[in-house]
Amino acid sequence: MKARNPSLIILAAGASSRMKKSLEVLQTGLKTELSSAIPEWNLSTGLSNHKGLIPLDDQGQTAIDLLLDEAHRAGITRVVMIIQAPGTAFKNHFEKNKSMVQDNQNAPNTLKDEITIDFAYQKIPEGREKPMGTADALQQCLEQFPELLNQEFIVCNADNLYSKEAFLALINTPNKNALIGYHRQGLNFPLSKIRSFALLVTDKQGYMTELIEKPDEKMTQRLRAQGQDLNVSMNLWKFKGSDLWSSLQQCPMHPERLEKELPTAVKLMITDHNIKLLVIPRNEHVPDLTQASDIAAVQRFLNEESKD
Repeated sequence: MKARNPSLIILAAGASSRMKKSLEVLQTGLKTELSSAIPEWNLSTGLSNHKGLIPLDDQGQTAIDLLLDEAHRAGITRVVMIIQAPGTAFKNHFEKNKSMVQDNQNAPNTLKDEITIDFAYQKIPEGREKPMGTADALQQCLEQFPELLNQEFIVCNADNLYSKEAFLALINTPNKNALIGYHRQGLNFPLSKIRSFALLVTDKQGYMTELIEKPDEKMTQRLRAQGQDLNVSMNLWKFKGSDLWSSLQQCPMHPERLEKELPTAVKLMITDHNIKLLVIPRNEHVPDLTQASDIAAVQRFLNEESKD
């Protein structure tokens, strides 16, 4: 049987608001243990660019670099990055790393001559300052690369360090639509942060029936009593484009955040269009960059990994 080789779509058009606000606090001159742990080049890069481009080691490797390395090790050879136009920071980063990056959106670009990189642009509607959410980003990407509608592809954040094994789990499953469900106990985060992640409810066959955002302790205990594993989403998905397309188009705006969010579109896909999505459990940590305090934590994780 021919090996599966889906494209990887990276969501990198967000405004990085929480990261930039937390870095601004550090740059005001408050000398704390946290601020002294973050070099000036991290601060300046994080304030001016996407958080996925913040250098994380002395070699200047970023979350994007590390993410692409793991994806390539899993056998992925094509990446579509969703960014805001003109995307100069991302293109300059790849050029600096001897990548061939061109302004023509439709011309393929290569990273280390092994991964093809295309750029999709999430346009911001008139009257808004920020992009309109992850479901809108993916919809615009599929409009710009319509061949993806007939293909399977993986979708992930630009600021989470997913493992090769997690990518392989999605690549190797015969299910067209799937999501990695991370065991809560395997995530090395403070409980306050873990409680901000969405819990995944599944049926006996492992297919998602519900996604509960920011569950309280009462909800957590109820799910435990029902025999549910406490798996959470770190936004590592696989989809068949045509299965998700209608739900992206129909996705409503979140009433408070005023964005069209990918988990909401997935709920529509499951409930309104009766398309199953398999939850694949994994027990491992996923470093992420949400705010300034995460930079040092990710650096410690990388240092420990290098020692193993």
